[in-house]
Amino acid sequence: MQHVMRNALRGSVALTRKGEGDDPAALVTKSLEELQKTVDERLKKVEGGAELKKALDRIADLEKKANRPGGGGEADQRLLIEAKALLSYILTGVDAEIKAATTTSDPDGGFFVLPTVDTAIRNLLLDISPMRALAEVVTIAGSGYERYYSTGNRGAKWVGETDARPQDTSRPSLIKHTYGTHEMYAAPAGTRHLFEDASFDVASWFNTWTANDFAVTEGEAFLRGDGIDGKPRGLATYPIVATGDDTRPWGSMEYLPTGHASAPTDDNWAKALVKLVLTLHPRFRVNGAFLMSTATLIRIREIQDTNKRFMFADHGNLSDSPESGYILGYPVHIDNNMDPIGENKFPIAFGDFKQGYVVVDRHGLRIVRDETTVKGSILLDAYKRVGGGLADSRAIKWLKVAAA
Repeated sequence: MQHVMRNALRGSVALTRKGEGDDPAALVTKSLEELQKTVDERLKKVEGGAELKKALDRIADLEKKANRPGGGGEADQRLLIEAKALLSYILTGVDAEIKAATTTSDPDGGFFVLPTVDTAIRNLLLDISPMRALAEVVTIAGSGYERYYSTGNRGAKWVGETDARPQDTSRPSLIKHTYGTHEMYAAPAGTRHLFEDASFDVASWFNTWTANDFAVTEGEAFLRGDGIDGKPRGLATYPIVATGDDTRPWGSMEYLPTGHASAPTDDNWAKALVKLVLTLHPRFRVNGAFLMSTATLIRIREIQDTNKRFMFADHGNLSDSPESGYILGYPVHIDNNMDPIGENKFPIAFGDFKQGYVVVDRHGLRIVRDETTVKGSILLDAYKRVGGGLADSRAIKWLKVAAA
């Protein structure tokens, strides 16, 4: 390749000397065109030259984008470096570039995905996993995360200027809760020929498939995970009781009944939704949101008044917008892992999910390139550690299909 470029440059110099009397700008343009033509012709004669040209063109395009006004900042340059390093590692298994771009390596094999690429994957997860988008996300460096919750009745009392100050007032109690992290992995694979095709964006493919695999798996666990066998504990697996906030212990959430044991009427639904929203404490209503399945949302949209007008519309009183995104002025998020409508089911949750559930991410994501397990294919084992659990149990209320 160096030989090709050297001869091409010599040809360019010769053209420059031959056209000394020409217009300088036209001469430069002509020289560059001849240089490109010469390089292209010589690459055709080199083994693998066509694929090499595609790779060079792709890199040149990335560099051009990074050097545009507003696009050549430090973050963009870093992204370009890391994308090249990841692509090199996936295609060849050579870790030199990835080592140069990051100091975080795993002596047992594999490397942490570079910081910028890791952020890109997390952004995709945010778009796909509803619980991740709604909950508080904490990134840690250790194996677990501890948080303290304060409970107890208020203890302040009124006293006169010279009155005695009793020391037996109610005191808050502190509860320590630990959120562990659990390993999750995905192993997207492709043929060696597919990976070697320079026109195929391997890095984007890896990011997209890994993000989808992780999002579907963790999204289900954040709602339904049982907390054992390497899974986070899901929001819906904690006790859901009829007890109000004043007397209910930490660790259980309150439900409101729909008013019918199995098939609530439109009137049941409308009244239950209003009660569900207003039962939540005002400090949580500020950032309140609904969570339900698509089937449940369809049922809510079917609610009609006595004149057969749909109440879930711009002229109705269950929404301030004709769009499907709001009920009673609060946004609706769809998670098809939620209960269906049925006897003793909990099809709708409402509250401040950022206060009510916490997702714990172990910083960093690893990939290991494996081309020996399946001959002719390259497997990309991707690992991450993540956990989750209930936070403030007063921040979320549930609607239960029940008479009372």
